[in-house]
Amino acid sequence: MSTELSPDQKKNLLKILRDISKECDLEAVAVVSEEGQQIAFFASKETDSIVMSALASALNATGEQAIKQVKFGKLDQVIIKGSEGFLLLQSVDRFILFAASKEIYSLALAMNVLGRYSKTIYQTLV
Repeated sequence: MSTELSPDQKKNLLKILRDISKECDLEAVAVVSEEGQQIAFFASKETDSIVMSALASALNATGEQAIKQVKFGKLDQVIIKGSEGFLLLQSVDRFILFAASKEIYSLALAMNVLGRYSKTIYQTLV
């Protein structure tokens, strides 16, 4: 699977990210490679896409290692919740669907929406 996308793939991926953001009130939503390469990013202006892509990769790797150690199967999602927001990572094969929001109440909705869109994103990437 290549991380080089055609213009149509990029356009479709950005549309999907916008739809996800609207559906669950996210401030940032992105697709990054496991290595932290930014594939597509949709966020508010104050979000640093390079830093967030690197963090998504690091958090995903840590989650994979933890799941492997306790023998819980394949990593599905990583959730990090703070007192004023959350980060959510959804595994999509060799990619990571990343979301961030200050709206704590939307965490369960975001988990559901990211899980639902992950198949569509995968099909767009391959």
